[in-house]
Amino acid sequence: MRSSEFRWLFANGFFTTGSRWAQVLARGWLVHDLSGGSTSAVGWVTFASFIPFVIVGPVAGAMADRLQRRRVLIGGGVFGVVGATALAVCTSLDVVQVWHVGVLAFATGSAQAIAVPTRQALIATSVPRAHLTNAVALSGLSQHGSRLAGPLFGAAFLSTLGVSAVFVVSAALLMVGVLCAFRVGTQVTEDPAGTAETVSVPKTEPERVVITAIRELRADLEAALRYVAVDGRLLTVIALVGAHCGLTMAFDAMLPALSVKVGGSEGLYSTILIALGGGALVGTLGVSQLRNETTRAFSFVASGIGSGLSLVLLGTATGPNVALPAAVLAGLSQGAYMALSATLVQTVVVDRFRARVMSLYIMMAAGHMAIFNLGFGQFAEVVEVRVLLVVPGMIWVALFLAMVAVLPEARNVAIKGRFTHDDRVEGVSS
Repeated sequence: MRSSEFRWLFANGFFTTGSRWAQVLARGWLVHDLSGGSTSAVGWVTFASFIPFVIVGPVAGAMADRLQRRRVLIGGGVFGVVGATALAVCTSLDVVQVWHVGVLAFATGSAQAIAVPTRQALIATSVPRAHLTNAVALSGLSQHGSRLAGPLFGAAFLSTLGVSAVFVVSAALLMVGVLCAFRVGTQVTEDPAGTAETVSVPKTEPERVVITAIRELRADLEAALRYVAVDGRLLTVIALVGAHCGLTMAFDAMLPALSVKVGGSEGLYSTILIALGGGALVGTLGVSQLRNETTRAFSFVASGIGSGLSLVLLGTATGPNVALPAAVLAGLSQGAYMALSATLVQTVVVDRFRARVMSLYIMMAAGHMAIFNLGFGQFAEVVEVRVLLVVPGMIWVALFLAMVAVLPEARNVAIKGRFTHDDRVEGVSS
């Protein structure tokens, strides 16, 4: 927090992520209500909000490694404000339909897909490398803190002023996040093992500019894929994150139906989201305080196993007295696991690939969440929601333990709290 750059990025993450979670709350219940309780419809809208991280995210990451990252962050934020405002107008005029929500979910998801990897790359270069673990964990703390605050305030507005008020608040939070992004300086601390340069395309005929930009973008993405492919540490973490997000964090489409089944309404639904956010806040705060490799190893294993077991507990809950503690445990273990994973990636990636690698990391996480949310939403029409929570949770625990036993880098993190070696991979052209 000594760095003013980090403080503004921290604030940007807090307000923009708070906006996103307020939208998740209102959008989920709105679609559940508009569709007559259809988990399939909620699944499709959730898919629309996550899939931009697969389509837009890698392109945004390449742009952030080539252009000035601050400008990319501001551009994504402004686009998000437009999408959230449009959703607020549609609901306030009472003309909203499910497809409207889906289209605008894709738009606001695209804004997030632009902003998240860019902010992650800026955070890593805003502090000295010795403070990197703490900075990455604290950036997660800002996001999970807003994950608690967003649904908390959103629930109050949802139950009193209605769903349109939640979207108005969401747009306002995004605007504050954009203002914070404007305060981020233009200076970037260069990584001694990499570069952080701004490259401009020569001014020439429009057709040549477009063709050149496309070729350079493709080359940048191919270089990033090669960079990840030759580093077993990055491959291991990203593969585990993809499986983790798909099997333990893709239940957004089922939460409205689960809250009704457990015995509540939108009140219990919002309370479960708040419990998830509160648990994630505690888990991420815990990771930010890790001081040695032994506790990091224990946290990695405990959060990995806890992510699956908490989902089993949530799926077997018969009342709020069990569902809410299970949600807290799920948020805590998932938040800790994701913070540890992001720290492991940021520790070994060189800066000239940072935004692209983080966009690929987020693409795997959000892509699996998009696909699994869609699938679970469809299956929940014919299969008991509880089954779709319990079975994936058990599969994840078995898969996590198997990958720790088989993959050398995962085993080393689980036993020693670090990779086999922590130096950065060089020799791949950017």
